[in-house]
Amino acid sequence: MRDRVAVLARATFLEAMRDKMLLVIALFAIGMVLFSRVLGWLSIEDELKMVQDFSLSGLSGLGLFLAMLVGAFSVAKEVERRTLYPILSRDVTRGEFLVGKYLGLVGATWTCLAGAGAALLIWIVLWGGHVGPALLAALLGLLCESVLLVAVALFLGTLTAPPIAALGTCGFALAARSTEALRELSASGQAADRAGLWSALYHLIPNTEDVNFINATTAGLPIHWEQLLFGATAMALWSAAFLGGAVLLFRRREF
Repeated sequence: MRDRVAVLARATFLEAMRDKMLLVIALFAIGMVLFSRVLGWLSIEDELKMVQDFSLSGLSGLGLFLAMLVGAFSVAKEVERRTLYPILSRDVTRGEFLVGKYLGLVGATWTCLAGAGAALLIWIVLWGGHVGPALLAALLGLLCESVLLVAVALFLGTLTAPPIAALGTCGFALAARSTEALRELSASGQAADRAGLWSALYHLIPNTEDVNFINATTAGLPIHWEQLLFGATAMALWSAAFLGGAVLLFRRREF
């Protein structure tokens, strides 16, 4: 089983890395990192702070776009090109196929994010900045978040049409990044008749803010590594849940 999943993951990774659209998005993200220096010159605040803030926000958007691109359209491409049928006609189960797909897509997403992140680190060093643990924590947090976003995109891609799955992934990301606002709404006492709803949503929606260290990095706040570990564990568990749901849906799907 492991060998079959590993072969599928490797094939998926290589196929994703050959996708020209993936390359264009990654290059665009690197371009945003380089352009951030221009914004630093125009800013009345610390130049390097603006570079970090703008670049990390761009990398966060890159992770979302990559998940939407590779995850939401992956299964549909296999069905459309009829490459799925010879794979499933062998000893590969549908669960193994999806797990291999997922691992390969995560690998491709991580490679693009790591490349853009490396460009950011080099860019900061060239301009006299310091690469501290806070910046590394922010980059690791983005990798953790992408694990969940790819799982959600793959889950929605097995459930509905790719464009709808991509939009659903985007909506999920926006909701998962806004859970702290839901907590504040439920605790503020305003709109008390809806406080229960906000509280329920806060506990039901995955909280990607647990691995978001962008604001802490740019504000110079101390980094709590146990929070990153807790957030990474939560992202892994949620990813496993969505991947398991995708496998169940895929097993029931008729081709």
